[in-house]
Amino acid sequence: MSEKSTNNNNNNNNNNNNNNNHPQRTILGVSVQVFIMGLVSLFTDISSEMIQSILPLFIFSIGGTALILGLISGVTTALSNILKGITGWMSDKVNKRKPFVVAGYAISNLSKPFIGLSPSWEFVLALKSTDRIGKGLRTSSRDALISYYAIERGRSFGFHRAMDTLGAVIGSLLAFIFLLLLWSYSQIIFFSIIPGICAIILILSVKDVDPNQFDETKLRFHGIPKVDKISKNFLKLILILGVIEFASLDIAFLIIRAADYVSLDLIFLIPLFYLLSNIVYTCLSPVNGILSDRIGRKPVILIGLSILLITSIMLACPVNPSLSSLILIIIIFLLYGFYMSAVDPISRAYIADLAGKNKRGRAYGYYYLSVGLISMTESLIFGLIYDQFSYTWAFIYASILLFISMIIFGMTDFSKITKQSEIS
Repeated sequence: MSEKSTNNNNNNNNNNNNNNNHPQRTILGVSVQVFIMGLVSLFTDISSEMIQSILPLFIFSIGGTALILGLISGVTTALSNILKGITGWMSDKVNKRKPFVVAGYAISNLSKPFIGLSPSWEFVLALKSTDRIGKGLRTSSRDALISYYAIERGRSFGFHRAMDTLGAVIGSLLAFIFLLLLWSYSQIIFFSIIPGICAIILILSVKDVDPNQFDETKLRFHGIPKVDKISKNFLKLILILGVIEFASLDIAFLIIRAADYVSLDLIFLIPLFYLLSNIVYTCLSPVNGILSDRIGRKPVILIGLSILLITSIMLACPVNPSLSSLILIIIIFLLYGFYMSAVDPISRAYIADLAGKNKRGRAYGYYYLSVGLISMTESLIFGLIYDQFSYTWAFIYASILLFISMIIFGMTDFSKITKQSEIS
C-alpha cells in the first residue's frame, strides 16, 4: 500500500517537473510559470490598491454619497464573486485556462485607470464593474494554472499570495507618497495604468496547459470525481456565514469615516492607515490560522467578530480632528486588520473542513455566490442609513446586526456537518 502510494507521489512529481518533456526551471523555489504569475499579481495589486486606498475619497469628491459608495461597492463585489464560480465552470468545460486569465487581467488593468477621468459616479460604477468582471474571469483559471505548474503546491500558492500582498503594500504606499507630493486623486488613479500594463505584458508569456495533460493530472491527484450532495446542514452554515458577511464592515466606509478623524491637511495619511491594516492582515493570517487549528475555527471567528463589534461601536461615536483622534483611527485600522485576518481566511478553512473532500468546489461556489449577493444588499442598506440619518446610526445598525449574527453563529452546533464531512 505504502509502496503504491510512493509510486503515485513519484508520478505526480514527475508530471509537475516534466511539463513539455523537460524539468521545470525554478526561481525562489517555484517554477518559472508560477513566478511570472506572482509578478503579474504583484503589478496588478500595485495598480488596484493604489486606487482602492483613495477611491472612496475620489467618489465623494465628484459628488458621490455614502449610498452611492455602497451601491458601487456592493455591485462590484457581487459581480466578482458570482463570476468566479461561473468562469471556473466554463474554463473546465472548454478545458482552457490562459484565455480566461489573459482576458481577465487585460480587462481589469486597462479599465480601472480610466476611473480617474470619470466626471460622475455613474462612470466610476461602470468602470469599476468592468474591473471586477475581469477579476471574476481570471481567478479560478489562474489558480488552476498555478496548481498545475506547482512543484510544491503549498509553496507555490504561498508565494503567489505573498506577491499579491506585497503589491497591496506597495500600491498603498505609492498612493500615500503621491498625495504627499500633492497629486490629485485623478492623477494617482490614472498613473495605475503603468503597473497594469506591466502585468498584461507578463501574463502573455505564461503557457497554457495541454488540456489532455491537465485531465490526466486531475485524475492522478484526485481520482474519478464522486458526486456528493450538499447537505441541508452545510447550506445552513453557508447561510450563517452569509449573515456574518451581511453584518461586516466594508473597507470603503472605514476610509470615508477616517476623513472625519484627521484634518484636511493630513488627508494624505489615509492610504497609510490602509497600508497598516493590510500589514496586520498579512502578518496575523497565518498566526490565526495556526490558532484555529489548535482551538477550533469557531472561537477564532468569534474573536474576530468581537473585534469588529468594538470597532463599529468606536466608529459610531462623534469625534473632532485632533492628535488623539489621529491615534484612535490608527488603532481602528489595526483592529480592522486583525478582524480580517481572523474571519476572512478562517471562514474559508471552515468551509473546507465541513464540506467534505468531494464537494469543496461546489461548496466554495455556493459560498462566493451567497457572499456576492448578500454583500450588495449590506452595502446599500448601510450607505442608505449613513446618508439619510448619520454615520452614528449606520454603525449602530451594523453593531446590532453583528451582535445578533454572533449569537446565532455561536449557538449553532456544526458537529453533524463535521461528522458527515469525515465520512465523505
